[in-house]
Amino acid sequence: MEISMEYNNNIILEESRKLINKAAIIWLGFLVFFSVLTGILCASEVLPKEALWAFWGIIPTAAAIVLTVTAFHKRVETLTKKQQLSIMAFNAKKAIDTLQQQFPETFINDCHVRMRYLSKNGIDVDNAIKRLDGNIDAYNQLVLSFLDESDKLEDELFDLMQRDTIFQYGHKAHTLRILAARLGITTLTDTAFFHEIEAYAGNLDVIRDNWKKLSFELDEAYDVFFDYIKSSGLENSPDKGESQMTCKRWRERLQEAFNALETYDTAKAKGILDELINYQIDTDINKMLQGIITGIDEIKGG
Repeated sequence: MEISMEYNNNIILEESRKLINKAAIIWLGFLVFFSVLTGILCASEVLPKEALWAFWGIIPTAAAIVLTVTAFHKRVETLTKKQQLSIMAFNAKKAIDTLQQQFPETFINDCHVRMRYLSKNGIDVDNAIKRLDGNIDAYNQLVLSFLDESDKLEDELFDLMQRDTIFQYGHKAHTLRILAARLGITTLTDTAFFHEIEAYAGNLDVIRDNWKKLSFELDEAYDVFFDYIKSSGLENSPDKGESQMTCKRWRERLQEAFNALETYDTAKAKGILDELINYQIDTDINKMLQGIITGIDEIKGG
């Protein structure tokens, strides 16, 4: 959808530029024709030589046409971008309409809504909760524990990555693997298992060569869960006091931003989108909203 939309808008932009250029060429052609005709008539003494003074008006007229064409090009590009923003907002509204059908009157910080965010970021949250007999509170406590311990765990692993402590490294990697598996972090579980096996085999060089991958996946998981906790209003959340937002209200605010974009009120639209994007309601929707905000900034910069 995004590729097709961008492609169509590029076609509109190019066709508009071609029309403007053709109009400018016609006017410049008319000026050249008028100049040549005047010169011929003056040389034939049909017109007095004083008529040659008309040539002085041709130069500023041509310059004015060039400047006008440049200004129109910028204007058309801006209007095309604004149209693209409106289409993006419409697509975002359709996406939230679908979400609204699943969670009609639910608070956005409701765990079922937030867990959709986890699933879209590679967390196998459904199976993780099944292993906990459907206990969402227990899962959330695991998440909070992971956020509290992940930095310490990463530092301990790094410090143990030595020849004389390689077996302790394997034990710590095993601890990480179990925690990652319980949370449903599939990729980190596999990577931690790899480090565990290599550590027990004494392959320190292999572990060091693959350390960046483990560290990256651990940090990535931390970021995902931090966003989940931040927008869930759970205990120990950095934004626990944040006012609650329902899916219905979120959709209404998005509609306000959509209406603002339709009238090209980019300042109002950006203010609303900056508010909505903080809720991390859905990965794809957030990316779409961020793209709209970036587009608004580009328009203002242009």
